[in-house]
Amino acid sequence: MVKLGFIGFGEAAFNIAKGLKGEGLDGIMAYDKFWQGAPGSELVCRRAAEAHVKLLPGLQELVRGSEMVVSAVSADMAVSLALDASPFLKPGKIYVDINATSPMTKEEIDKIISPIALFVDCAVMGPVPTYKHKVPVSVSGKGAKAFSEAMAPFGMNITYMDAPAGSASASKMFRSIFMKGFVTLLLEMIVAAHKYKVEDDVLLSVKETLTAGPLLEVVNGLVGRGVIHSERREHEMDEVIATLETLKVDGTMSKATKAKLRWCTQLGLKGHFKGVPPKDFHEIFAAIDKIK
Repeated sequence: MVKLGFIGFGEAAFNIAKGLKGEGLDGIMAYDKFWQGAPGSELVCRRAAEAHVKLLPGLQELVRGSEMVVSAVSADMAVSLALDASPFLKPGKIYVDINATSPMTKEEIDKIISPIALFVDCAVMGPVPTYKHKVPVSVSGKGAKAFSEAMAPFGMNITYMDAPAGSASASKMFRSIFMKGFVTLLLEMIVAAHKYKVEDDVLLSVKETLTAGPLLEVVNGLVGRGVIHSERREHEMDEVIATLETLKVDGTMSKATKAKLRWCTQLGLKGHFKGVPPKDFHEIFAAIDKIK
């Protein structure tokens, strides 16, 4: 049985701990600086009772009493917390950081923890309240394999990356470019389309494009053609932006699209590929490096 301790017992830690308890993991501990003082003490205590988690009075007790320590605070506290916890770590212990930080921050924490213990860069890839302990997570760093092997039997959905600390968080950060951007693109599109009551027709057309084949085939087609036809599409976006302005619809995403298309045009990718879309989007990376 893993001796698991959470530093910080907010929404993420609570839901993960509750799920793990349901899988039979007993003896989970937590330390939260808000435990013994208002206004957060009542909420922390209620959550701990519901998840059957033992609250400890200090960071030292938590770290020394745990085989696996999970930092679940906030991004701005992640580095300072690693510094505070490091004197109480020892070889063989696993320090897991699940905070949503940049990969560079995880690399900084790795430099603090790795000389003493095993570090895991853990990137949470979905909503914890929805999935609890089964939320998809990606892990990298020297402690990632040990963490995966220890926690997989308790139902955690872990993607092990045989890569340095920072890699898992990089994957999360770059995924956010699409996930957040896609939502805002959809919002801009359907708000504008509703002005002509054609939002359902537009969505149907988008669906046909995105489901035309396996994801990588769709990506290769969209991105490959996109870098070749960037100049023409840049001018087409002028018409889109003008339309949105006439309709008094915010065109932030469309303006950004035009700017990114202009970036492709200025790189000269069409000339590099001699007007023929690359079959594999990976070819674009080498082209960009060569052009620069």
